Amino acid sequence: MNYSKLLKIGFQIIELPSRKVRYFINKQIQGKTIEGDPSFIVGCGHSGTSLLLAILGAHSRIYAIPYESRLAMKSNDEAQLLLDEFEQRTVAEGKIRWIEKTPGHILYIDKLFQLKPNAKVIIIIRDGRDVACSIKERSNFERGVESWIQANKSANRYQGHSQCLFVKYEDIIVDFKKTISSILDFMGESYENAMEQYNKKHIRFYHYKTSKPNKYDQSTHAQYRNWQINQNIFDGRGKWKVKMNDYEKALFKRLAGNMLIEYGYAENNDW
Repeated sequence: MNYSKLLKIGFQIIELPSRKVRYFINKQIQGKTIEGDPSFIVGCGHSGTSLLLAILGAHSRIYAIPYESRLAMKSNDEAQLLLDEFEQRTVAEGKIRWIEKTPGHILYIDKLFQLKPNAKVIIIIRDGRDVACSIKERSNFERGVESWIQANKSANRYQGHSQCLFVKYEDIIVDFKKTISSILDFMGESYENAMEQYNKKHIRFYHYKTSKPNKYDQSTHAQYRNWQINQNIFDGRGKWKVKMNDYEKALFKRLAGNMLIEYGYAENNDW
């Protein structure tokens, strides 16, 4: 339903921002409220957190917060203002629950539970070699390895936690429906086929443009990321095989080889 930017109250016509109009109509007139538990996607950067947010945001009942709020890194007062905003955005879009994605929250899961004791936390894991190679494109390889180690060490504390679910990026690629269905089951929702077409409606998480920039550099990075998330899902597994040199392989084995084995990405270090 398309709502006018003008809300008639009696004989007065008051002009309000579109989101506030939709929120008022949905909440006060149609009685829509937040019903589902708040949900968070966390994990090492470059592990598929944006992809998962876009997919889940295509669900008819789930609203994807379109920016990384860094909620758990704020003061309690600032965090509460953000939580209020999340509710307003969600109800304004006619949905009943929200999901937020800030990869760095992997280090602040306890704070998320303090803010929202009933929260559901989805921890996404990806092959550290691919993560490090992706981070290398923006920073350097060693930083990528260290980020992956730090994120996973923090995540390991929540193995078996009833309000945390571990998901591998690779499983989304290999068996989309089964993996997304398991996430939705964890959240208390049902699978919808429309989620397979998550990018048919323009997504604006990082930039207002959805087109690919003419060149890629720091100034166009946000637009490039937004263009990426609007593309069809692609298989990003095994990129390390052509992007890692011998020095980087040796470095990764020394720093994170055992963790790679622990997460089932390599039976041994003979790769």
